[in-house]
Amino acid sequence: MGNRPMAVDISVSIINTDNRDLLRECLRSIFEGTQHASLEVFVVDNASRDGSAEMVSQEFPGVRLIRNERRLRFCANHNRVLRMAGGRHILILNEDTIIPPGTFDRVVAFMDAEKDAGAVGLTIRNPDGSLQYSYARFPSLLSTTLLALSANRWFQDGNYPFHRLPPDGHPREVDWTNGACLAVRREAFEEVGLLDEGLLIYGEETDWCYRLRKAGWKVYYLPDVSIYHYQGKSTSQERPRRRFRINRSAIYFFRKHYRWPNILALRAMLFATSLARLLLWAPIGVWRRHRRRARLEMIYNWRTIMISLLRDDMFDHELVEIG
Repeated sequence: MGNRPMAVDISVSIINTDNRDLLRECLRSIFEGTQHASLEVFVVDNASRDGSAEMVSQEFPGVRLIRNERRLRFCANHNRVLRMAGGRHILILNEDTIIPPGTFDRVVAFMDAEKDAGAVGLTIRNPDGSLQYSYARFPSLLSTTLLALSANRWFQDGNYPFHRLPPDGHPREVDWTNGACLAVRREAFEEVGLLDEGLLIYGEETDWCYRLRKAGWKVYYLPDVSIYHYQGKSTSQERPRRRFRINRSAIYFFRKHYRWPNILALRAMLFATSLARLLLWAPIGVWRRHRRRARLEMIYNWRTIMISLLRDDMFDHELVEIG
């Protein structure tokens, strides 16, 4: 896969879109906090307009900077790095993260000790220390239904995502982990292939981990190793679009990995729940204060109805991903 330098312990792949200041803090935390593991760090600047690329080239000359002339999506960007990276392990990382000292040293040590580890994820925390979801089970019809109904937060023990730490604090085998910080062994991803660029937004790491586990590799979660993620909280105006994107990815994942009865059941469920939401929000739009939210709910629930009945890629031209 491309021209590689002599192997280092870990190649870090970061995609940045107009996030200069957080990217600077992320890079500082990586270089200041990694004592033992050898690193190469790639930054793909996704056609930023805020001077991010210039900041990287001036302040971090050791970073391998790739400049996009136009914006590409998550998988396409990381795959560019995966083809070039020389590390024994590859780590995909969000640019809005802070890496505590010793984090990457511990990741490399764990993967070197556990030869069956195809991928390793960490505990993802908000800046205040509270937990974001860090690992999950693979999508099922039940979990996807709960997500479509926005009811998953009340059923975290049996479904996904998980926002609680394991009580024993020990590494555990899981189905998949949060792609904000995900390390993958080179031999593992060379066996199963690159990230699937058919997944435009959401579900990329789920699909990758599914393929790894299917090939016999294990996916581990390290609860005692944390990073901090400045993830923006979605507003009520953004939730309908986010839900639509998750539904689109669910159909793609089911169609790729599951049998037809499950696919048909998923499509029927998404049709029914989206139709119910559309009918619920239609009269609410009469009130001015709810008009914009109601309009977005009607648009994106109608789109979910369409992709549940027809093709799941019919609105892909509008799914422009940042990073």
